[in-house]
Amino acid sequence: MVTRRRWFGMATIAIMIATPRGRRLLAASSEREAALTAELVLRTLDRLALPTAIWVQCADLDVTFRLMGYLTGVQDEMIGA
Repeated sequence: MVTRRRWFGMATIAIMIATPRGRRLLAASSEREAALTAELVLRTLDRLALPTAIWVQCADLDVTFRLMGYLTGVQDEMIGA
């Protein structure tokens, strides 16, 4: 028996970013959406606020590690610019 999962557009990835004005909690239903939204938040921060703490929560550990690596790279790029 094959069970079909229905997609209702629920958030499957949560990212929390510490900012000087407080924490920002982002929710996304895809890895790409999560990466783009979190990068946008990071790029609005002053370079002096970097590096900042980032937490990624997802049921898929591979996605969690990819997002953490990507967002760490974005911060490294911004600090070095």
